[in-house]
Amino acid sequence: MFVAISIDAYAQKLTENEKTVFDEIVYKRKKVGEYETLSKWAIPIRYKIYGDTSSYLVKEVDSFFNLIKKITSYDIKKTDNADEENFTIVFGTKPGDFKEYTLSKAPLEAAASYRKRVTSNSEIKRAHSLINTKKFRDRINIKNAVKKNIIKGLGFENDSKLAPNSIFNTKSDNYKIEDFDIHIISALYLQAIKPGMTRDEVDKILNP
Repeated sequence: MFVAISIDAYAQKLTENEKTVFDEIVYKRKKVGEYETLSKWAIPIRYKIYGDTSSYLVKEVDSFFNLIKKITSYDIKKTDNADEENFTIVFGTKPGDFKEYTLSKAPLEAAASYRKRVTSNSEIKRAHSLINTKKFRDRINIKNAVKKNIIKGLGFENDSKLAPNSIFNTKSDNYKIEDFDIHIISALYLQAIKPGMTRDEVDKILNP
C-alpha cells in the first residue's frame, strides 16, 4: 500500500469518528485516580520471528511492519541478532511452542496473546506477539490475527466497537488496512506526541 501524503497531513485530518476511536484505543490509566496516558515506542524497533516460519507467515509479518514503517516513518527493521531484538513474533501449533516466550505459568492455550514492557515514562521497550495458528480456521484469519496482535504491541491496546471494520476491533474479520486505520496509526506516531501524554495534551496537537 502506497502512502502518498505526509504523515503530519494524515494525522491532522482525523475525522470526528477517527478521533473518538483514537481516544478509545490508546489511553490507559496506570493507577486509580491518575490521568489516562498513552504509551508508544521511543526506540527503534527490531523484530524477529520464531517457531513456524512458513513463507506466508513471514511475508505477512514483513509486509505489515513495512507498512507501519511507511505510515510512521519510524525506524523498524527485521533482525537475526537476538541481542538487539525487542519485538518478538512467535508462531506455533501447541501450547509448548510458546512456553519459552511467555511469563505466564500456563502455556498459551488461546489463539493469540501479546504483552509489552513499558517504562515508568510510558515508553514501550519490548513486545511479544504469540499466535497459535492451529486455533484459526484459515490463513485469512491468521493474517488478521498477525496484524491485530502486532498493532497492540505498538501501543493500540484497547478495542473499539466504534470501528466495526477496523484492525482496532478484535471481532472484525477485515484483514486489510484501510485509510481509517492509517490515519489513527500515523496520529499516535507523530513526533510531537510523546509517551506519557494525557488526552488534553494530545488534543492540543491533533485539534489545534
